[in-house]
Amino acid sequence: MLSTQERSEHPDHEAAEADASLALAVRELTVRYGDFTAVNTVEFTVRRGEIYGLLGRNGAGKTSTIAAVTGLLRPAGGSVSVLGRRVEPDRRSGGRLGSALSLQPQKTSLFPRLQVDETLHMWASLYPEPRPVPELIEELGLADKARTRAGKLSGGQQQRLLLAAALVGNTPLVVLDEPTTGLDPHARRDAWRVINRARAGGTTFLLSTHAMEEAEEMCDRLAVLHEGRLRTSGTPAQIVRSLTHGSTVTVRSDRDDLIGAARAEFGTDAVQPQPGATARPEAGGIPRFSVATERPERAVAWFEERAPGADVRIHRPTLEDAFLAATGTGPAGPDEGSEQ
Repeated sequence: MLSTQERSEHPDHEAAEADASLALAVRELTVRYGDFTAVNTVEFTVRRGEIYGLLGRNGAGKTSTIAAVTGLLRPAGGSVSVLGRRVEPDRRSGGRLGSALSLQPQKTSLFPRLQVDETLHMWASLYPEPRPVPELIEELGLADKARTRAGKLSGGQQQRLLLAAALVGNTPLVVLDEPTTGLDPHARRDAWRVINRARAGGTTFLLSTHAMEEAEEMCDRLAVLHEGRLRTSGTPAQIVRSLTHGSTVTVRSDRDDLIGAARAEFGTDAVQPQPGATARPEAGGIPRFSVATERPERAVAWFEERAPGADVRIHRPTLEDAFLAATGTGPAGPDEGSEQ
């Protein structure tokens, strides 16, 4: 159970799950496979009409969390509520939630002999107020493949068809487990546009990803998972501010006196040699160092005045920097495809 202090560290922690503004409430969720704990007392809430991200490396617990949220497995502890209804992994609960939630799993199979439009019409028949199939096919760039069997589609086209199958039900909550894996940059951005249009129409999304660009571009708020635990949560900007410390200016110059002058100007602790800092021009390398500063533009102006030929660049903190600070840089855990 989260302590009062731990709750205060998560800026997205909400009130009771009965709050009408919540589409999803996950409380102290724990998932185990035998002796292995894949999800350890994770808590987060998703407001209606937002895109909420689960960000983590493979093995972080994202897929296991999604399986519990959608009723595909029974958690070892905690609770999940969708639109105020408690999720239970049984047929009775599944029937109650069928029109409230739809899922695009990370790994699934299509019916290979069904055509694209047949596949979507089949899924649409399961919901009371589905989206128009031709419109969705057009939005996801599959119009020229509408009469093509699913088994004949490329991997990226199949991924788009799976996304369409998750969206066709027009449910209030859509759960997407790494929905753009395998898509080229153009198809990925097409998928983002479709998701954003659905969100503008009132659909709520829970989206898992390990892609920093996708998390920063798409998600209103995020939960960062690592080794089954919630490390931090909030908006991407909140997470970056809470886990990083200002900007860095990197400098490449063959002037021997520049690093000493920089230490005198910005402080010894702020100036650090970087890999290659001892390389000499005659050996084919250029020394490099970095300056940690809250005023990077001032630092750039200072270097440009004193060393006009230096390569000076600003690196502002990113979500990736914050993610690495939250999770470390050790080897990745077991692949989530093995249901962990």
